[in-house]
Amino acid sequence: MTNIHNLGITDTEYAQLLTQGYDPNLEHQLIELGESPEQARKLARLVGLTKDKPPQTDGEWEEFMTVWED
Repeated sequence: MTNIHNLGITDTEYAQLLTQGYDPNLEHQLIELGESPEQARKLARLVGLTKDKPPQTDGEWEEFMTVWED
């Protein structure tokens, strides 16, 4: 069962993050472990971008680096 958390983002932002493999439950777990909400979101996004395979195309690397440097 998936819990619903207030992530402080719009539905459009949420949908975009989901297409990148973002897992809101991972973000929530990281917050529970003591990460700041900003850092938890960044880490959850990075995991989502790399969980199936490392970035391979220039576009995937640009997206990864944008999140990394954010």
